[in-house]
Amino acid sequence: MDIHGCKGCFGGHGKKECPCVQKDDMAQIYPAVRDCDVIVLASPLYYWTMSGQLRTALDRLFALEEGDGNLLRGNGKSSALLMAAEGHGFEDAVLYYDHLMEHLRWENLGHVLAGGNMDVGDIKGKSEIQQAFDLGKSIQ
Repeated sequence: MDIHGCKGCFGGHGKKECPCVQKDDMAQIYPAVRDCDVIVLASPLYYWTMSGQLRTALDRLFALEEGDGNLLRGNGKSSALLMAAEGHGFEDAVLYYDHLMEHLRWENLGHVLAGGNMDVGDIKGKSEIQQAFDLGKSIQ
């Protein structure tokens, strides 16, 4: 998707169809976020955090918190985090995610963090596959 970085302009208006002043593919994401109950964030681990692409989209969700009503915080939403990596250094990503859930007042459904995956197929047979399945199954 073509998603540009947040300009920090504080020009957003949560109740508009496209709450951000920028016109890009976030226009497809805003309605989905408004209407959903659960958001599953999935990312490889890049430099000890989520991918830049995911972080850019998350930053842009701020427009839903601006202007004429906060349509992002609270509202009974829940989220889970799924990550995979070559290594095992997920601490910073989980810290960011946990703080984000606290700020947004979303229920934190947990994390599945699969380290040690360098090559295609490395994850086969690992317990994280079952953990992700169980997490998905627990969401009602």
